[in-house]
Amino acid sequence: MSKSFLTNAEFCQLLRCSDTTLWRMRREIRGFPQPHQIGRRLLWTQEQIEQAIALIL
Repeated sequence: MSKSFLTNAEFCQLLRCSDTTLWRMRREIRGFPQPHQIGRRLLWTQEQIEQAIALIL
């Protein structure tokens, strides 16, 4: 089973926020999911995206 991932930039585009704002949310919002780091890339799963959106709204 293959998982699909969004990059950090794609996730920012989905949330309509800057990279800095996403970084700040990751640090300040308790329980905010942390992305998988593969090399230099930050990748988000669909489950992490849903969790993050639920915390923001």
